Amino acid sequence: MGQVAANLTPMPFITELASHRFPEFCVYIYGRCWRKKVTTLSSLDNLTARVCLIYMTRCHNCGREIGAGVVCPYCRAHNPPVIVSGASGSTPPVAQRYISPTHIIVGLCVLVFLAMVFTGASPLNPTREQLLRWGANWGPLSLGAQPWRILTSNYVHVGIIHLGFNMWCLWNLGQLAERILGRLNFVVLYTICGLAGSLASLWWHPIVVGAGASGAIFGLAGASIAAFYLGHLPIPKAAMQATMRSLLTFVGYNLLFGLTPGIDNSAHIGGLVAGVVMGGALSKHILVSPENRRTWARLTWITMAAILFFAYSGLRRLYPQMPLLANPQFVAAQQIATAKRLLQQRQVDDAIGQLQDVVVELPKAPEPHNLLGQAYLLQRKPDQAISEFQEALRLDPQYGEAAAGLGTAYLAKGMKPEAEAAFQKATELGFTRN
Repeated sequence: MGQVAANLTPMPFITELASHRFPEFCVYIYGRCWRKKVTTLSSLDNLTARVCLIYMTRCHNCGREIGAGVVCPYCRAHNPPVIVSGASGSTPPVAQRYISPTHIIVGLCVLVFLAMVFTGASPLNPTREQLLRWGANWGPLSLGAQPWRILTSNYVHVGIIHLGFNMWCLWNLGQLAERILGRLNFVVLYTICGLAGSLASLWWHPIVVGAGASGAIFGLAGASIAAFYLGHLPIPKAAMQATMRSLLTFVGYNLLFGLTPGIDNSAHIGGLVAGVVMGGALSKHILVSPENRRTWARLTWITMAAILFFAYSGLRRLYPQMPLLANPQFVAAQQIATAKRLLQQRQVDDAIGQLQDVVVELPKAPEPHNLLGQAYLLQRKPDQAISEFQEALRLDPQYGEAAAGLGTAYLAKGMKPEAEAAFQKATELGFTRN
């Protein structure tokens, strides 16, 4: 119950993803704050030659990056031309303002982490309780009264190193998925893959605390792979092959690294599978009309949401007793029963360990103090036994068994008058020794 698993993507083999801009019809030449599209390949070695420079913008309909003044190859929407003739010194037009969902999600994860740190959580290794306070995934709560944790856990991270690795991967993969699938599909994809990763983690190890965005990040990678393979995108073969190598290397390495203890590989696999399925469903309709694409996208969202709902319901049926573990009284009762069995088997040290945990969880319960007194008597430690029996009687003055145990502890120390008084009280309370 004390384990914590991080959804970590530790080695981002995706640095070249950000450099691919996937030209539709020709080559991109990069400037400091704008990009130019050279429409004649024979002039690449001499950019001062007379060429027509077409400035990059985003489609007004789907938001993907395209050349201004062209028909969007993704949604077929017509975009107004912005063409400037001249050499490379031409002044670019004002860039279209664009809000990236990737940047928003990265910002949310960073804000959650900062809020954790400013409220007392360790920036390097937050405790299990601190992670749970901020919405980490844990079966007894997620499968009980707090199912929202399967979503919020995707924005909680186990330390700054965990956050840094995941945000670097998300920054690159997220912008790639946005260009391929569009902004709205990206947001839904990220959410669904994150939920799928959380559910896979609950199925594999429900009592381990899980946190991190890498289930969703693996989903973005899986969806991008499916879209490149099935989508017939208007991307040059060389750029396609280089990007696919990066994506496959990223997935393969991180799945192997996920075998390391403390890494939640089940969340990685769950997110990846969901991403491949959803990306494959969406990829066949990337280059159709906007109306058909939106209809198919909504159908895909609804289908995936229904699958996740039934998966969550199935997990609750698979682990019907799991929510009880979030109840301190239930957990304490289980530990007390275990301690009694250990005492009968004369495994006193193990029994004391169990009972000390119960005392921490339920400091006002008299029974664990009484059992601790009995355990110390078995270890021939009457002083500790007297202290525990007295605490049990303080919490419950009518506890006859504790009074009898106190009498026994007094006898072990040779304190006969005190022992007789304790036995007398036990008799008055109706307790009789066998």
